[in-house]
Amino acid sequence: MFFLILRTLRQHRWFALLGAALLISSVGNGLTYVIVFGKLLALEAKPSVLTLAYILALAPGLPGSYLAEKLLTKISPIPVMILCEIIGLMGLGLPVWSLFSDNQILLLSSQAVAAFAGGMMVPVLSQTLKSGLKSAELPAASGLETFIFAANVILGIGIGTLLYGRMATSAILALDAMSFILGIVLLIAAHRAYRPVCTPGHVEVLPNLNWRELTQMQRRSLLFLPAIAFVGAPAMALLPALAPNFGGTSSDSGLMLLLARSVGQLIGPLLLSEAQLQRHTGKLNVLIISLALFICCYALVSITDKQWVAMLLIVMAHIFTNIVFVLATLNIMQTFPASITGRAMAKAWRFQLVITLILPVIAGFAADTYDPAWVLYLSSGGGFAVMTCMLVANQRVGRNGGNALNFKKSG
Repeated sequence: MFFLILRTLRQHRWFALLGAALLISSVGNGLTYVIVFGKLLALEAKPSVLTLAYILALAPGLPGSYLAEKLLTKISPIPVMILCEIIGLMGLGLPVWSLFSDNQILLLSSQAVAAFAGGMMVPVLSQTLKSGLKSAELPAASGLETFIFAANVILGIGIGTLLYGRMATSAILALDAMSFILGIVLLIAAHRAYRPVCTPGHVEVLPNLNWRELTQMQRRSLLFLPAIAFVGAPAMALLPALAPNFGGTSSDSGLMLLLARSVGQLIGPLLLSEAQLQRHTGKLNVLIISLALFICCYALVSITDKQWVAMLLIVMAHIFTNIVFVLATLNIMQTFPASITGRAMAKAWRFQLVITLILPVIAGFAADTYDPAWVLYLSSGGGFAVMTCMLVANQRVGRNGGNALNFKKSG
């Protein structure tokens, strides 16, 4: 898929500009994350405050995605992206203010602003890519979304971790602001070069994405992203708790495991060829096998005492989940028409986000009392069983009963 992405970048100037803009702003988001959590730790924030920061780094994305859906009915997609970047830039005023007051509320608020802007970006990006690329180029769109996510972790948080404590926080915030400004400039250039392949019809074709009116494939597409969260969210939340199994300090081991997770997320999609992507799209067995292998890798991590083995297993585990992620986003783009692709992606993402907010908190509290390894087995294994039942039930319903609407022909 790497070569498909390169070809798409060469053929569509707007796609290259868009990718560069989102890559740079993702680095900025990672810097903001490091600044906020670094400052909270320096202020010796209570665990409850750190938990609230985690929630505020995700939850405001829900109303953000709803707002973006409304804006897409009135404004073309890339200007909405520019608005997202402007909101992110304005949100930097909160951590700047906190530098002079040590106000934890301001730091938490900056996380909420970043999450709100990130939630807005979800339906807008999918809508832009679906309308601007040909059907054969859609796998490149899925790959781009994966790289943007990995850039936030590997580049943004990685660079921020290296700079924090070695450079003044105000200087890091200045770099952060520059990343947003450059992203806005690139998005303006992308908007001027953007030429949609297909013109979406009225979004009112299917106002509420009624579950019963969707085809079997459309329902399955909406379930793929939540499936990753059901299986992966509790396991990833418990990953730092497995660090004491290895030598060295828990913090160093935990950071190395998190780095391994990011590496797997980055290289996973690159291992699929274009032919494999097309062959595996919509296949239920690929999803189930990949998530089962993810659980197996994490189970082996919990019983090994060698850090290098654990890192290799974590890389492999997240190769499997990010293959599922690419197939999930590709399924949504291929099975829904251009007019509602953004809304469909936002619906699946919100379902995934709610699971990500709830299950890790439950798993974390359970791991305070019980062995984290057993909590991992039960939580991720239980999530795997739930999602497998839901997907199999959807398969049988699709075979036994008809669907009221079919939007397979997306144009």
